[in-house]
Amino acid sequence: MIMRKLLIYVVIALIAISCTKEKLNKENISEIVEAYASKDQLNGSLIIAQKNNIIYQESFGLADVETKTKITSSTVFPIASVTKQFTATAIMILQENGKLSINDKIGNYLEVPPTVQDIPIKNLMNMTSGLYNYWENDVISNKDSILKFHHESESLYFATNTKFHYNNSNYFFLGLLIESVSEMSYSDFLTQNIFKPANMINTVVYEGKEIKRAIGYDQSGNKNDYLITTSDGCILSSAEDLLKWDIALSDNKIITKDSKNKMFEPIALNNGEMNDYCFGWKLEENQDSIALEKRIVSHTGGLAGFGAYNQYDTKKDLYFILLSNQLRPELMNLINDINKELY
Repeated sequence: MIMRKLLIYVVIALIAISCTKEKLNKENISEIVEAYASKDQLNGSLIIAQKNNIIYQESFGLADVETKTKITSSTVFPIASVTKQFTATAIMILQENGKLSINDKIGNYLEVPPTVQDIPIKNLMNMTSGLYNYWENDVISNKDSILKFHHESESLYFATNTKFHYNNSNYFFLGLLIESVSEMSYSDFLTQNIFKPANMINTVVYEGKEIKRAIGYDQSGNKNDYLITTSDGCILSSAEDLLKWDIALSDNKIITKDSKNKMFEPIALNNGEMNDYCFGWKLEENQDSIALEKRIVSHTGGLAGFGAYNQYDTKKDLYFILLSNQLRPELMNLINDINKELY
């Protein structure tokens, strides 16, 4: 009887400690975020959640200075390179459906410039293709300009799978591949296979049409509003919708668990080194295991006056989302400070 009572007290104590820790996290995170917001270093929306439990959710500043529209968790932002998560997932869906294999060369499915045709799809996905990056060469972000640039490139930057080089051209060609294999537009394929199943009601592919969204600003508050229409960075979404996206991935609602595991799996370079950029996600540094349950994956996005961040802890089903319509260097400091509190 005494042992039974003692066990009950221990359980109650553990529950109390757990609740206190959760409360402390919320309070500490709130203090961290509000410190940045009070210095005008955060203009945007932030959500931290574990499964369907919201740990912290808050928005700061204006989505549009002229109309005085306030930012909310449903405000639509360009998510820039966070788009790559969706492009990579679309490729995995096509593989599940037997439409392609990521081990095949992209030229098997799509007419591409000579330097591109023999590159395996997986090496485009994990940024080890060796292609030159159109973004780094001041090429306008549209289909014709990017294709012209690669047709004029006579060689690769380096031999495929010998190095990692972050490269928007990879995901531009993956978008073309999605359209060719699915016989649908990139927008229609993602809407049908990802956005609708995940109930992402405020998420769209930007195709040049006017959309109600946050306007981008520079660090001084001047308008700095620029969007792109290619599959390396063309999605617009909200913090609420990105949370739905993370949960849908966690629940294996969009792709199977096996496909998800493959998407988060680093691939060895030719010299045996592991590349920590997987398929549209980057493994967090200093992880001592490549087992899925040990992984935290994330991706940043930056575009003119916009910053985006999505982080998924695959062991704890913990999600961390930040969207801003001011691209400021302090945002990464904020992300690091919050992660120190979470971990």
